[in-house]
Amino acid sequence: SDGFIGGGRKFFDGSGGSNGAMDHFKEEQAKGNFYPLVVKLGTITPQGADVYSYAPDEDDMVKDPLLAKHLEHWGIDAMKMEKTDKTLAEMEVDFNLSYDFSRICESGEDLVRLRGPGLIGLKNLGNSCYLNSTVQLLMALPEARKRYADSDMKIRTSAPTEAPQDVVTQVAKIVSGLTGSRYGPPWKEGDDEDDPKLLVSPGMFRALIGRNHPEFSSGRQQDAAEFLQYFLEQLSRAERTALGSRLEAGGPFASFFEFAMEERLAEAGGQRVKYSSTRQNMLGLSIKIEDAENLAEVAAFRTAHPEQPEAKKPKTEGDAEEPKPIIPLKTSLQRFAASEDGIHFRGMTVSKTSRMGTMPRYLLVQLQRYYVDEKWCPNKLDCKVPMPDKLSLEHFRGKGVQPGEKEFGEEAEAPAAAKEEPAGLQADEMVVVQLVSMDIAENAAKRAAVATQNSGAEAAIAWYFEHSGDPDVNDPLPSGGGGGGG
Repeated sequence: SDGFIGGGRKFFDGSGGSNGAMDHFKEEQAKGNFYPLVVKLGTITPQGADVYSYAPDEDDMVKDPLLAKHLEHWGIDAMKMEKTDKTLAEMEVDFNLSYDFSRICESGEDLVRLRGPGLIGLKNLGNSCYLNSTVQLLMALPEARKRYADSDMKIRTSAPTEAPQDVVTQVAKIVSGLTGSRYGPPWKEGDDEDDPKLLVSPGMFRALIGRNHPEFSSGRQQDAAEFLQYFLEQLSRAERTALGSRLEAGGPFASFFEFAMEERLAEAGGQRVKYSSTRQNMLGLSIKIEDAENLAEVAAFRTAHPEQPEAKKPKTEGDAEEPKPIIPLKTSLQRFAASEDGIHFRGMTVSKTSRMGTMPRYLLVQLQRYYVDEKWCPNKLDCKVPMPDKLSLEHFRGKGVQPGEKEFGEEAEAPAAAKEEPAGLQADEMVVVQLVSMDIAENAAKRAAVATQNSGAEAAIAWYFEHSGDPDVNDPLPSGGGGGGG
């Protein structure tokens, strides 16, 4: 140190000190002088003081074993000094307790607070992120606002049962709260974000939707995609009697997301094909680390930083951060559309391809990041999948039987007793066979296939590992096919 007295450094948002000491260090460094050590004068006591190093290879608090001697050189007797200012550690604690981190974005600039109709969030009820994010997404759609916005209270006052037990009423309350002005007056300085008068709390909605479900009625974290499909199912049931009376006539809200998935089986080396179609409301895309565009970087880091067998140590400042795999959405879509060979069908080998037979108004996409590792344990791939602003799926549209293709004939007719099949979604036999080959019970395999809407073996496997502890996982599917939603 050269004895210069200057102000402390500025914080990243422009607050804090004048940055005098840091500026002086840089000025002297430009001249060829190197005086990196600074002492915060108000923290000097007989026990020590805050000493900081501006050296590029340190840039942190340091210990000076000869601090008293160094201070004496500048006429400061540490034995007579008393603490008059907060230490850096105390300032950091105060800063973290009082600073509103939601005010800043990545650029470090202040954000303008906004509040009003359509700019209102849902209160977190504890492990309810899955519910809040799903409901916020669906209820922000113009179709939801048009159907369920209830400014005149007609939907809520016409409930055939008590309001807490009526799904249509609870959805109308949520939509009206999120899109109306009651909870969204313009933001004023001094407003309390946690004021109950300005919060939409979905407590009654959550209790009703999850009432008869073993998972969604609990306070545990849940899968957002699974809840979304369950919620749409419950809403469709409630709308059956409400459309055309309490609600404007039309199709169920869930129909905005439904599409036909076309599956094509082609004979190896021949022209015979079989087309089938299933109704789905979500496109499941398998996410694979081998599709990462920065795979070499990720592999190099993992080679240089092998996992330790003991428990993970807490991350400390200066530790190298592992790069996340970046997987393009386009690659996952190509994997979805790729032909799957080696499928056994009616005693022969065929290839299978999937296409979208119809296009929904809104396409829900599930990124299936769960996989089974080499130890047969389920894991979740920590990665980034950037979403494009615009995306064309026209080349993934199914076209049905093409000229020159010959369809497989129907199988021999089964006895009358065997012809009676339950209505509803049935488990894909090929998915079930793949799961059974992994020593998963047949009933559990069927439940997994139905719960994931026959989107593929990997999705079914991930579902099974998540629900392998369910008491009914090995029970036969109920008549009607639609089981295993838990």
